[in-house]
Amino acid sequence: MGVLTFRGAGTRADPPDGPSESAPANPPLAAPRFEALVSRYRRPLLRFFQRRSVGVEDAEDLTQEVFMRLSQRFSRLHWGNPDGLVFTVAANALVDHERHQRSRQRGRHVEVDPALPADEPTAEAALAGRERLAKLVAALDDLHPNARAVFVLCRFENLTQAEAAARLNLSLSAVEKHMMNALARLREAIETAHDA
Repeated sequence: MGVLTFRGAGTRADPPDGPSESAPANPPLAAPRFEALVSRYRRPLLRFFQRRSVGVEDAEDLTQEVFMRLSQRFSRLHWGNPDGLVFTVAANALVDHERHQRSRQRGRHVEVDPALPADEPTAEAALAGRERLAKLVAALDDLHPNARAVFVLCRFENLTQAEAAARLNLSLSAVEKHMMNALARLREAIETAHDA
């Protein structure tokens, strides 16, 4: 289990509204119970989402989504930079939420009956899939070498971000930033290919 650091015991109830760059004033504490994490980050997460033009109800839902994602991997996460970890998960949840909202607005959201058998793709669909894959590979090749290396290590070799940081001799925050940039660029490539 990793370490969750807290600044000043009881001197500040809330962390900042985003990832923190500064080193903790006190030595790291052992990873707290999940309830302590929820208590510390609930209000900052709500503010984080509301400042990004998310309604109050959706901000509550997204905050719960962040805690659900964290709870599923709580014991396996590296807690050396808790602000960065929590707000990276929050940013990913926000991207997923916005994508879902866009797809609903475009009328592309279709409920699928799981009982229906899957059809084989048509030749046109297969060709379009190959073209999207080519755009994705091209976008991966266009990434900064460090961002590409981080993405490959974390997504294809299943390394944690901490392991990738050690292998590439980078800080964990640099790896987190490279991963966020890589995901954003690849998301753009997928959406551009999908719209074409």
